[in-house]
Amino acid sequence: MAALPKKDVVIVGYGAAAGPVSLELAAAGYSVVVLERGPHLTTERDFQTGSFDSLRWAVRQEMVPGADIMPLTFRNRADQVAIPAPYRMASAVGGSSIHWSGQSWRFYEDDFRLRSTLAAAYGKSGLAYHLAADGAALADWPLAYRELEPFYDKVEYHIGIGGWPGNIAGAIRPLRSDEGNPFEAPRQRDYPFRPLRDNATDLVFRGAALALGLKPFHVPTAITTEDWTSPYGISRNACTYCSYCMNYGCWNGSKGSSLVALLPAALKSGNFELRANAHVLRVNHRNGRAVSVTYIDGEGREQEQRGDIFILAAYSFQNVRLLLHSGIDGNGQVGKYFINRPEFHVSATFDDRYLNGYAGPSVQRQAIDDFNGENAAEEKLRLGPDRFFVRGAAICSASQRLPLETYNDVPPDVPRWGAGYKAYLSKYLNRYLRVLAIAEPMPYEDCFIDLDPTHKDKYGVPAARVTRAVKTNELRMCRFIYDKIAALYRAAGAAKIWGRRDAIAVASMVHDCGGLRMGVEPDSSATNRYGQLWTMPNLFVAGGALMPTMSGHNPTETIWALSYWQSAAILEKKLDLTDARRV
Repeated sequence: MAALPKKDVVIVGYGAAAGPVSLELAAAGYSVVVLERGPHLTTERDFQTGSFDSLRWAVRQEMVPGADIMPLTFRNRADQVAIPAPYRMASAVGGSSIHWSGQSWRFYEDDFRLRSTLAAAYGKSGLAYHLAADGAALADWPLAYRELEPFYDKVEYHIGIGGWPGNIAGAIRPLRSDEGNPFEAPRQRDYPFRPLRDNATDLVFRGAALALGLKPFHVPTAITTEDWTSPYGISRNACTYCSYCMNYGCWNGSKGSSLVALLPAALKSGNFELRANAHVLRVNHRNGRAVSVTYIDGEGREQEQRGDIFILAAYSFQNVRLLLHSGIDGNGQVGKYFINRPEFHVSATFDDRYLNGYAGPSVQRQAIDDFNGENAAEEKLRLGPDRFFVRGAAICSASQRLPLETYNDVPPDVPRWGAGYKAYLSKYLNRYLRVLAIAEPMPYEDCFIDLDPTHKDKYGVPAARVTRAVKTNELRMCRFIYDKIAALYRAAGAAKIWGRRDAIAVASMVHDCGGLRMGVEPDSSATNRYGQLWTMPNLFVAGGALMPTMSGHNPTETIWALSYWQSAAILEKKLDLTDARRV
């Protein structure tokens, strides 16, 4: 195996985490090569002709790798034997930014200082004792919202996010008194275009929220609602409101992704090389520095790619797995503090109206943030010590309820087969509503990713093993949010309400973060504030794995913003490639 010509920057994976940093470095003159495990699907070849296929994309999940490529195992406790678990994220050029829903939130200001926020709010009350009892590993981020805000702005204007502003420089709902998230962190300017329009589901949700005295708003979306050209010169068409969005590649190029919003500009730089179907096996290192990566190319040949700077921008599981398999444990910090959302749900049907929930993109949504973060702190304090919890969830209406994606969510008194089941679907398929809750999980000492000693992929690399259990705070939170959603349904006139009130833990809940926590000290984090490994300063991590804590919002816009943040740090020499402590 001969080593390939050396590059300035070698990036593993090409999804949301890789898109901005690879483009910015290539545009600045660095020679960049990206090694993406999946195929290079395109709008014209793959999605314009084959997108409207629920069986192919949503049920059989053709973009999601199988266990022979990306094995994943799961257990609740470290004394249990892990069992195989489904992996949910796309493996293709563009990654999961291809098949995501498109909801694009900024995090709150206090999401970046969770430990300090909770200590100030509840430290003297003693109500948060359950967090310590469950081993919560709370932390503040090593950067503040104000530092990341310019990069959020760049995401919104360069990738394309539509919405109504809720807070421009402290002015709340500055354009419309009934639109924009009044709880959002301050932004410097308006969105570049407006969000998706309302459908029947949204109007029912909004009416119920207003009836309860809440503050509904359109969810911001990375979907162009007008023909739009970005500062990169990339033009995209306005959304046509088809129903094949989440779990699908966009046939029209309207949904923002690294594939359609960033890759064309990177290729134009002349310094960017993309190698699809390149399965990276390990990072080779010597004397505390990464020197190359070994990968299997599309022809099945083993290759070695050398470089000066290495960036692991795959999904959280794979970044951790690759480091551990390469013998890089970051002072024992690699894999710790894994965070993903607890799973629970609430559904309803209506006798007096059709909702036609199948119509439109999944993220054609209204939302409320009244119970997210610490926005409902006073109400939570009244719950008493046995029900009190910290943080909360965004609550959203949701569309794209296509038959093959909703057929199995039926009330407990309805049979799952036969005449009764058929009668239920005939009457209620278009009278059905399932509200989405984005619940914020906490990091814990005993929630982590490591290597499974038994399960391996076809190349002999051990599977990523997730150890994760639902803790007291998540159980209390989800019960509270369940009841709030049920109240919304009742205010809307629902005939029947059902669901799972007690949350469960799963290996992958789509928003899977942590495992490579950024921080200020090597004894409590894997990387510094720029994602640079403390123990290997020319090796970086990008993506959700860096997050010390989560949010009650989708993480994708923050992942894109962090990628821009990292590229700026490299280009502006804010870090030292020989010593990660010098920042």
